[in-house]
Amino acid sequence: MRQFHDHDHLPHPFRPLRVALFVHAFYPDHVYGTEAYTLTLARRFAELGHLPVVVTAREAGESPQAEEVERYVHAGIPVLRIDRNRTPPRSARDSYDQPSLVPLLTRILREIAPDVVHVCHLGNFTAVLPEVTAALGIPTFATLTDFFNICLTATLEIPGGGLCRGPDAARLNCMRCGLSLRAIEQPTPFWRAVSHPGMRDFAAAFAARLHVFLPPPIGTDARAVVRRPDVLRAAMGRYRAAIAPTGFLEDVFRANGTPTPLVRSVFGVDIDRRPKPPRPAGPVRFGFIGQLMYHKGPHLLLQALRLLPPEAFTLDIWGSEQLAPDYARDLREVAAPMPVTFRGTFDAAATADVMAELDVAVLPSTWFENAPLTLLKALATHTPVVVSDVAGMTEFVAEGVNGFSFPRGDVDALAQVLRRFVDDPGLARAMSASTVFDRTEQDMARDVLDLYGRFGALPAPASRAPA
Repeated sequence: MRQFHDHDHLPHPFRPLRVALFVHAFYPDHVYGTEAYTLTLARRFAELGHLPVVVTAREAGESPQAEEVERYVHAGIPVLRIDRNRTPPRSARDSYDQPSLVPLLTRILREIAPDVVHVCHLGNFTAVLPEVTAALGIPTFATLTDFFNICLTATLEIPGGGLCRGPDAARLNCMRCGLSLRAIEQPTPFWRAVSHPGMRDFAAAFAARLHVFLPPPIGTDARAVVRRPDVLRAAMGRYRAAIAPTGFLEDVFRANGTPTPLVRSVFGVDIDRRPKPPRPAGPVRFGFIGQLMYHKGPHLLLQALRLLPPEAFTLDIWGSEQLAPDYARDLREVAAPMPVTFRGTFDAAATADVMAELDVAVLPSTWFENAPLTLLKALATHTPVVVSDVAGMTEFVAEGVNGFSFPRGDVDALAQVLRRFVDDPGLARAMSASTVFDRTEQDMARDVLDLYGRFGALPAPASRAPA
């Protein structure tokens, strides 16, 4: 895998570069990792003298916009947001390949007239976006922030809680996930029956292999699930190159036949990197920061803490309870008898202050994370971490130096790791001294600009402003 490190100044004339950054959702309504990465890249491009614009979408089912395309400015970055309520997906195919979006995307790209398109997430634009940029002759790149391009759920999780390495040859694993998703979307007796574990394998095999004999729309949707990996693989083939923020993600995409050149470029963070302030002796302060969703694993953390003496720790949980209200309510019920505080959300600018209040950050995710920004910011603020042993996180953790890992989903093992901090009150402080992450946002942005130049999207002199 190629990696870029050399950012020496090139003594060439500078030309501002117009970059259109496409992302499935964006601020101010959506504030998670991919959105944060997109905003960071745009802001750093602007600081380097370039002309970024973000193109995003309002999901079908969210509050409709007054216009099909709304324009606004966020943190100094111009944003165009399309309203998918006007072009909602009407079939399984539309969720990843919706030709009806071609005229709208073509009109937007002609208005922006970018030198480069950078896809931060293909969701809401589907496989037709790279087709449109190819037809318009616009060099296109991508950052792979999850597994949308190879996985129906984008998480590589399978029914029952296992993990997957991508579509099998017959697409049986994709069909199993499709049946489970349909039963959630339409909890009728029929879909509950065919998605039941005792029936699911047979139903998936029948649908995957004999979908031509199924009546529409069931057969049409089954065919769409089978075709999905090939359609998105072909779409990725239109990128000049794509960024993989972790070695694991790069390996998975290569193993699934991705034709795109992949370049490893780790995310960077800008945050107050001063040592943690001293604090008086007391209970260990654990913290969870992230989406209150099942695949992020806060329920595992609560279950593990129930095995520890309640006077020995506190837990702050940061995250919105509106994403999955039922799940959040269950978390509160489990947490009720423990010293746990639900703190809601906070502005990204306050991250260092939040981390300063924690002794240990816990990321008990059940899916293949990809260098989550919470992990990188914890390390940058000298906050030791405890993570699930899923690749995409463990490659940043040196056992006993800046954190510990535990087998994914193993509550007892997680409790044992947390107990180490409880039994040794000085452990978190000692580990804090050896916990660092030095890579900055500008390092990351310069990598991306170098990527454009090295893959022939623009003359090398335009890739950066004079130092």
